[in-house]
Amino acid sequence: MAQPHSSGEDRFVATSLQLLNWAQRHTRTLVLGLGAVAILVFGVRYYFDYQHRVREAAAREMLGLRGQLQVRNADEVVELLRAFLIQYAGTSHGQEARVLLAEALLMANQAGAAIEPARQAINDLREDLLSIRAAFLLAAAHEEVGDTAAAIDVYQQVGESAQARLAKSRGLEGAARLRAARGELAAAAKIYERLAELTPEDAPARAFYETRAWELRASGVRAVEEAEEVALEGS
Repeated sequence: MAQPHSSGEDRFVATSLQLLNWAQRHTRTLVLGLGAVAILVFGVRYYFDYQHRVREAAAREMLGLRGQLQVRNADEVVELLRAFLIQYAGTSHGQEARVLLAEALLMANQAGAAIEPARQAINDLREDLLSIRAAFLLAAAHEEVGDTAAAIDVYQQVGESAQARLAKSRGLEGAARLRAARGELAAAAKIYERLAELTPEDAPARAFYETRAWELRASGVRAVEEAEEVALEGS
């Protein structure tokens, strides 16, 4: 006699019984697995809640730190910012804190100590205003400790990378000024010529850059002539 075909309902019941039997045999495994999932979910939620609280706390403290250099002693502000960075260096306010720390250290006559926080605060010199500000602080710190070559390099990086014309011009001006002071007259003149090209024709600064470039080139020629005269007299 032919067996009747099982219906979909029969198959569902059979499968359900099989799952129930499996669950009864593996109760401990299920409990442990569900517990692990619960712990994981709790851990992830706790982590994101904690990060949110840290960001809020960092924002509150940074709000209070801004402007402290105008009302407090620079050495005191340095300690406040160092304490802030111990707790919140990894937050979005860490970069600003490093910029403020470098500025405070420069004001406290600790230029050598300002170099590292300023360098760490530089991310993108093209458009990031905090990075550009940090770069100028870094260049100033190098100047203060007498590392002119490093200062020139930073100024030129800003001049080459910054998109804002003001920042670009200021960077190139710094590099030209220091190169001229080192006696690199031709290199300085070339930078001033580039500054003139970047400056609108009706801007007063353009005439200054052109004149400065001409003066440096003329000085370079005179220096070469004088050196040749000295060489001839000595021969």
